[in-house]
Amino acid sequence: LFVGSVRCVYETDIDNVISNFNEMLLETYLIHDKELRNTGIINPNAKYIRTGMFDWSNEEELSFYKDNIEGIAKKLKVKEKAKEYIDRLHNDGHLIYIITGRDNGEYSEPYNMTKKWLDENNIYYDNLILTDAYDIHAKSLECLKNDIDIMIDDSVRICSDLITSGITTILMDTPYNRKINIKRVKNWEEFYEFVSTYK
Repeated sequence: LFVGSVRCVYETDIDNVISNFNEMLLETYLIHDKELRNTGIINPNAKYIRTGMFDWSNEEELSFYKDNIEGIAKKLKVKEKAKEYIDRLHNDGHLIYIITGRDNGEYSEPYNMTKKWLDENNIYYDNLILTDAYDIHAKSLECLKNDIDIMIDDSVRICSDLITSGITTILMDTPYNRKINIKRVKNWEEFYEFVSTYK
């Protein structure tokens, strides 16, 4: 089906593609909200967990996020069947490049922390690359530099930039990225099927 190997890149800070970042973030915010004012979710239709879902001030939210993001990242769980299908892709002969936006000043040792999490969860990868999540072009530049064929991410802005750069891009579905017309998959099985029929 393929001539050579397809380099498949799985990332988005790893979060929401390989890991359950949104679920863990929401769980942590709900716990803190009980300690803060116990008002709960005031806007279930908020654009994102961090933006208007709770009645916290911007200063309260930012302070809590900065103080807790590293602890959250270390406790993340692997998304359902992510390991299974990454292993299948590897066994099929594809190269697995993980590009994650964790080199952004929010973590004390982002590379070592990320490598430890991947290794502890037995996630196979051929290369781990860290970029700045706040630089919209950083992942596209790494994909071009490393001849990446297929990219999967949950960020609309990152996916849009990847597409503009001519990279085949798949959006991993989340409740917060559905108002955009980009090719998406709901789970790892669907992504594996896409890669298996990619020409």
